[in-house]
Amino acid sequence: MRLKSIIAVGTVLTCSTLLWGCGNTNMNQASEQTDTVQSESWNDPKRLEASHLEALERMEKDHIHRMVSLNASMDGDKVMTTLERSSQKLEEMRPLAEMLQHEGHPTLLQRIQDMSGDIQGSKQVVAEMKDLPQDGKIKIQSENSDSLHHISSFRDYHQYMQEKIQTLNKAKSATH
Repeated sequence: MRLKSIIAVGTVLTCSTLLWGCGNTNMNQASEQTDTVQSESWNDPKRLEASHLEALERMEKDHIHRMVSLNASMDGDKVMTTLERSSQKLEEMRPLAEMLQHEGHPTLLQRIQDMSGDIQGSKQVVAEMKDLPQDGKIKIQSENSDSLHHISSFRDYHQYMQEKIQTLNKAKSATH
């Protein structure tokens, strides 16, 4: 009986070692493939720039969707938080964009700079709203749909907000 238990334990250990070794080999191959893909993208700056431009576009759409669903005067803190997150994401990408610019691919850096300007402008407009009376509300989301189709970028958002704040300022001036 004792011999059978020793053989059973030995068999389990042998199988476990073989399985671990096979799994580890697959992990090493996967790691090597990942390294190869990463080094290939570093060797192709145009492809790297294109993938980061796509990532910027996805982030912009996501953040715009969040902000469009908020009432800018009542939910100003949430809008500002979203704008801050957008700024942080852009700043995280800036070193790579600067490196790509030195490699002759300036599009990503230019896009980051444009978006940063629009975000800063939107922050200023939202901050101005705090000075307006509470009846000066800007609700961007229409009553009938989840979002307005014409606001699809930070630039569109900034322009829309700027127009609305100017209208509210004119109305405020006319009443005083």
